[in-house]
Amino acid sequence: MTTQNNTRDIQALFNATAFDSQGEKLGDVKEIFVDDASGQPTFVEVNHGLFGMNSSLVPLRGHRFNGSNTDELVLAFPKDRIKDAPGIDSDAGLSVEEQNEIYRHYGITDAKDEVRYTTNDSRTAQGGRAGNEEHHAAGAGVGAAGAGVGASNGRHHADVDAPDHKDRVAGEATDRNPAAADATDKDALVRSEEQLNVEKENVKTGKARLRKYVVNETETVEVPVTREEVRVERTPISEEEAARLGNSEISEGDASVTLHEERVTVNKETVPVEKVELNKEQVRGTERVSEELQKERIETEGVTEHDPNRGTTK
Repeated sequence: MTTQNNTRDIQALFNATAFDSQGEKLGDVKEIFVDDASGQPTFVEVNHGLFGMNSSLVPLRGHRFNGSNTDELVLAFPKDRIKDAPGIDSDAGLSVEEQNEIYRHYGITDAKDEVRYTTNDSRTAQGGRAGNEEHHAAGAGVGAAGAGVGASNGRHHADVDAPDHKDRVAGEATDRNPAAADATDKDALVRSEEQLNVEKENVKTGKARLRKYVVNETETVEVPVTREEVRVERTPISEEEAARLGNSEISEGDASVTLHEERVTVNKETVPVEKVELNKEQVRGTERVSEELQKERIETEGVTEHDPNRGTTK
């Protein structure tokens, strides 16, 4: 709501959806931080990411509303810069050092806001308390280190009167289920379920090794051998041979023959006969695992459901 030329009710910030400088949607405004000295908002905490589960502090320097559309708050910084903003616990307000850290992150040197804000109870947002206890904006100062801008060290809370602010319902749902806040705006529920993620790990199950040991065995081999033996043969002398030999005198004499035989000689030698090695191979199998999962189911009452595959059912 515009109260006068370029002046808006601070409630417009709470009711707006934040966009980055490129027009990309971020999410709802979660908190507003008001300067103690001027009573003007200096920072907003905006939701972003899947289901708005993340949030970042963003300076309001250079912000604007998209024309006459008070539902679209356009911030002066790109989404990547906003997502990477330093994480600061703002529950107790912002110190000067924390404000300076935020300004340094966004590289603010000089950016003016032309929009001025008032509160619903006809008082300007100047420190102190104004209205609803549920929506408080911590004192935030306006300092920026090295930026040539003065800093105030306000630490108390300046509450904003916002009885119809959507964060009253959606914000409570966010504490319990971040996905529900985004769904509330669309009159819808986000159904969730547990999914089974199975991982494998390689573990040691045993060790195999080779070891040599010595045994004694008796081996018998039959080897063929030959030897010479003496056999006496007597052959009668024929008349022709006797006539040829002539008469001989009776005398003593001897005759001899040398005998031979084969003998077996045994020796041993060590020779390689076999190579034994260990090789690993992978054997594939299937192991069945079971786990109980929780899944949300949605039932309807008093509405007509339309299933494109089955037609209309009640």
